[in-house]
Amino acid sequence: MGIRVSASVAWAFALVSAVGCTSMDADPRILTGTLVLDQDFEPEQREAIQAAIDRWSEATAGRFAPTLAFGEVACGEPFAIEAVHDVGCHVGQWYDEEETARVLGAADRGSHWVSVVTWLDGNYFGDNVAHELGHYMLLGHGDGIMAQAREGQGTQITESSIQEFCSIWGCEPDSPPRGRYRRH
Repeated sequence: MGIRVSASVAWAFALVSAVGCTSMDADPRILTGTLVLDQDFEPEQREAIQAAIDRWSEATAGRFAPTLAFGEVACGEPFAIEAVHDVGCHVGQWYDEEETARVLGAADRGSHWVSVVTWLDGNYFGDNVAHELGHYMLLGHGDGIMAQAREGQGTQITESSIQEFCSIWGCEPDSPPRGRYRRH
């Protein structure tokens, strides 16, 4: 049985799966610039987004420390996270024949935008945001929180993600002070 994939879903998969295919712009605003959160996120979702940012900040020894702002965010807006309530901005679509899985988030590593679904609860929402923030920082799929398949995805930021981060952003993975990463 083959998998039917619409052109827009295939584009979204290619978008979030592209690893090393092109040289991505390591724009320093990704790490310390303003990150606009869609005003449509509920208060508990904003807290979960902040917690995901804090996880990455701790893991990167404070190198990832964007300033947060709230506002109206459109699909594809650079340096922003859009809240997607149903289907839009390349997320929410079913991507297999049996309709058992949906695209839950997308990040454009070249244009520096993120979109995430709003219907996930609790840790699922926060882990989804943390995964997409990894792509926002130009990381590809790997293990732990950066695993591609949700069922294989851990909740930890792994050493391999920090090594990839440091290869992109010019740091030494063993040199940061406390809390550089959590091992599983």
